[in-house]
Amino acid sequence: MFQQSMVIPSLYTRDDQALIERWMQQEPACLEHGNLNDSNRVAEIALSSVQARLPQSSLVQGDDLTAIGRKSRDCSVQMRNNILNPIHIFESNRDDAHSGLPCVEEYYATLLPGYNIYVVTISYGSENHEGFFDLAIGSFRIDNAEKIIAEASRIILSWWQLRYQELSC
Repeated sequence: MFQQSMVIPSLYTRDDQALIERWMQQEPACLEHGNLNDSNRVAEIALSSVQARLPQSSLVQGDDLTAIGRKSRDCSVQMRNNILNPIHIFESNRDDAHSGLPCVEEYYATLLPGYNIYVVTISYGSENHEGFFDLAIGSFRIDNAEKIIAEASRIILSWWQLRYQELSC
């Protein structure tokens, strides 16, 4: 899977490589597969360079203190921030029926050099029901950049269908 000769050797740690390869065998992310921890970590790797632009929610508590949901993470491999360039696909902003608050979701596709795959991620403004801000929901390989949006859209639609089935049970 990993093409050592095509990637900058210091772009991924050994743990990152094992994680990405395990996730690639398990995708798509869903509760019944039990791979959401891996999905979250792969998303964090893919989105490390755009952390500051990801959806953010805050909560003003009774004592006028503001609690910010998303925390910044230190990237274990700083070179990633210069090489990985997530492509913003689109944003969805809807009301969450459970909390009555707006629910922001942003979708990205990020090329992981060395694996030659685009990872499609979803980022929430607050932790989703499974306890994560970011999830890698699928991946694809292409050789034509014009197909990125079409392939990412296919994965996002599959994700929505899967979530609908999980919530309908």
